[in-house]
Amino acid sequence: MSFLRSKIIVFIFVATIFFLIFWPTNPANYYSKQSCIGQNSNLPFENNGPGPVIDAIRTTIVTDSKGEQKEYLNAKGYITYLYTLRKQHQTAIAALTRSADRAVANNTVYSVTLKPQLPPSGDAHDYMSLGRYFWPDPTKPDGLPYIRKDGYVNPEFFSVKDYVLIRQMFREVQDLGFAYFFTRNETYVQKAMYRIREWFLDEKTKMNPNLKYAGFRKGEVMGWKTGVLDFHQIFRMLQAIPFMRYSNQWDPSIEVGLKAWLSEYYVWFTTSKMGRGEGRAKNNHGTFYDVQALYLLDYLGRYDEAKTFAKQSVENRVNNGILPTGQQPHETDRPTSWFYSIFNLQGLFMLAEKADHYDVDAWNYVGSEGQSIRKAVDFLLPYALNDGKGWPVPNIKGFEMNDYVKILELSYIIWGDEKYLNAVEELRPKSKNEQAAGLKLAKWEDNYLCNIALLTNRLLWTCLY
Repeated sequence: MSFLRSKIIVFIFVATIFFLIFWPTNPANYYSKQSCIGQNSNLPFENNGPGPVIDAIRTTIVTDSKGEQKEYLNAKGYITYLYTLRKQHQTAIAALTRSADRAVANNTVYSVTLKPQLPPSGDAHDYMSLGRYFWPDPTKPDGLPYIRKDGYVNPEFFSVKDYVLIRQMFREVQDLGFAYFFTRNETYVQKAMYRIREWFLDEKTKMNPNLKYAGFRKGEVMGWKTGVLDFHQIFRMLQAIPFMRYSNQWDPSIEVGLKAWLSEYYVWFTTSKMGRGEGRAKNNHGTFYDVQALYLLDYLGRYDEAKTFAKQSVENRVNNGILPTGQQPHETDRPTSWFYSIFNLQGLFMLAEKADHYDVDAWNYVGSEGQSIRKAVDFLLPYALNDGKGWPVPNIKGFEMNDYVKILELSYIIWGDEKYLNAVEELRPKSKNEQAAGLKLAKWEDNYLCNIALLTNRLLWTCLY
């Protein structure tokens, strides 16, 4: 019977993807006047209380002509599933198009040339950001060079806008590309091309293809290797561009120029002292370096290199970043140990998903001492379910659940263990309260198993953060 139940769950997952991709996208047109479940209806179903998640999936058994038992979702379970699926899809697409519409209306100039202070090179086209955790040295009259206070963000960090602008640009291009995929609104493509041209190609506003002054510490002459992390959200832009190639508004010359820029950047990324140093990092910086490298290789069409890199990266990050217990020692030695344990997991999930495209099974890879990504997820689980009580290392900023709940949702999709669903059932109210309170970057959303990811067959993992 458990085998049949597993087959049903797999069928539901596949059907979910098919349903979401081909369902129409205009919420206003969804509801038929003949619909048996109106837009504002409350479902008077039973068994809505807490309990094992599988209890909500009620099944019925029939016997076929050969005397074999067949198991299927009964009417209440199936209608609940369809109702939720439909509602969540509408919510996701509506939120996505609102974001894209805001991006279209946003006329802010995104350029590295606007920062109030120049990097030591004197070239405004050089990207620059300040070290997040670096403060004036109180023992020095001028406070220079700045010293590290890990876990405590210096407000000066936000005075140089390159960091903020590049993240906004990556996210806007992502939202515009995804929204075009579902709506075929050509305006979204036009705005995305404008942003790409503005940041990478226009002679007046473009960024030079390096991060030499990222993570800059006042009192020094160059940036720091940790600043390479500033660029890791480039995955947002790179995974959205392929969807826009189908538009008759898409200008191929934009991509020719972008690939030339990224090729030059990749040389700096892999050969400079800063880039190589970041790649050797054993913590989240190294993980996201690998994510960035893999996305760049993939986008640039260097597929053989990408496959080799993916295999080496997975083995390296699991063996050197996770203990046999599942603890991530290079994250738990930070003052904000809970946050960084989850942040590195987000990077590992992204790395594993991209490696999957190259037939590298990071999800089930087991290291030389039994380490695995799944063990890293499981290590956090008992502490999450107990409000962080018993957490074995110092942690100065609390135990937020929003990002971890998303990891648990995806963990169930990947490994199929019901303990992840049961944990989501318990922890989801906490994550919703965090979203409502606006903690960190926890914007309000109501994901159905990270539906933006599922909408495009798990190719888009923006639900992670």
